[in-house]
Amino acid sequence: MHEALIPSDDVDDFFVIKLRAIASAFQRTMLRNVLNERGLPLIEWQLMFSIARFGTTHLAYITQHTSIDAAHGSRAAGSLEKKGLIERHDDPENRRRKLISLTESGKSEVLAIWPRAQSMVSNVMGDFTTADASEIKRLLVQLHAATNLLQQTNQDIETTSAQEDAPVSLSA
Repeated sequence: MHEALIPSDDVDDFFVIKLRAIASAFQRTMLRNVLNERGLPLIEWQLMFSIARFGTTHLAYITQHTSIDAAHGSRAAGSLEKKGLIERHDDPENRRRKLISLTESGKSEVLAIWPRAQSMVSNVMGDFTTADASEIKRLLVQLHAATNLLQQTNQDIETTSAQEDAPVSLSA
């Protein structure tokens, strides 16, 4: 056994842990109060919500513009298709890709869930002034932009590293 390696004050100031705790609390509440009764795992709701947000699109577009992992998104899409909540269509511009869209049942499901999700957030934000709520939103947008920049920097580093590791052809 050992004593704590990281002081509690340092952990308390590490905002990433607080953000994760807030996100987890919202997810658990959403599952418990809305999604479980509808038989929807969170990832399936996230995918349906994204399709409702972006309209008919490619799964790759959704995974690039959300926090949905490509493999999890693909499995969720398959499950939602079996449930009749989404459908896949051939993309006339690229035969290798499929477009995904909500079915009428899927649209109805989103329209039933969305107000309850909004209400849940409103209940949490109800104790904040309008100015505080606006400031939270502004800061979250700023933080999201910073994380997108960090992800882009990491992708640039990975690309550069892969190019440096590529075999060099000595033939002319």
